[in-house]
Amino acid sequence: MAAGRRPPGAEPWLDWMVLPTVGVLAVVVGYPVVYTLVLSAQHYNFLEPEPARFIGAANYAQLVADRIFWQALGNTAIYTFGSVLAAALLGLVLALLVETYASPRMRLVRALLLTPWAVPFVVTAFLFRYMYLQNGGVVNAVLLHAGIVRAPVAWLNNASLALPSVMVANVWTMTPFFFLLLSAALAGIPNEVIESARVDRARGMSMIVGIKLPFLRSALLVGSLLMVISNFNDFAKIWATTQGGPGYATTTLVVYVYRLAFENFQFGYASAMGVVWLLLLMGFAVAYLRALRLR
Repeated sequence: MAAGRRPPGAEPWLDWMVLPTVGVLAVVVGYPVVYTLVLSAQHYNFLEPEPARFIGAANYAQLVADRIFWQALGNTAIYTFGSVLAAALLGLVLALLVETYASPRMRLVRALLLTPWAVPFVVTAFLFRYMYLQNGGVVNAVLLHAGIVRAPVAWLNNASLALPSVMVANVWTMTPFFFLLLSAALAGIPNEVIESARVDRARGMSMIVGIKLPFLRSALLVGSLLMVISNFNDFAKIWATTQGGPGYATTTLVVYVYRLAFENFQFGYASAMGVVWLLLLMGFAVAYLRALRLR
């Protein structure tokens, strides 16, 4: 066989039809990433008259010593994993309840449970912001009427309550996704498996734990990884609700990068933090791809 000639039936290493897509991605995604890497090694402040200058890894050294960065990273982890865990559990419970008590009326219940997912994120953020108002908010009104609290609670102005309050709004938004995903997974369980389990007298929790949950494992894993990536980038709900306050109590990585870049104009330092943020997201993306392969 002549050198360089492809054997019959072998696939080409490059499909020329994808070159336009690769070119668009290189411009839209590749160039900003490369430029961010370049900026991360420079001292570049838009408010300073001096031009950008190369400082090597100084921005990354500053990042390691930045107390606010570590607080933002911790807030991001709590917000992301806490919200996904709570939403996944609620979605699982709701999917099992709707599947167990199946009836024509459940169609309306299923439609109502999916409603929060159809509401735009910004609308949800402002809705909960007004619900949490210290004076006139429906949450405080209900708690005062029930006698649970004696005075209105400053839900979004209290450093210890602000992040859990925003997470409640986030869980309310995400739960329908898990409900829909797990409902579809439950519908895909073979009837033969369910009937065999009933013959073996599997009922209630034994049916759920021994039969249904193993079939839901893949859907839970893939859905959770998708929501982790989505919540890691969540900016709209936090900014519309608290803008990262009070102080830095609800500041996540995306909010902190936004403040550094577009309020303080520290583009070099913000780019270094963006590189770290990108590496974390790439780790989640690799985990997602591996989960798809295993599935």
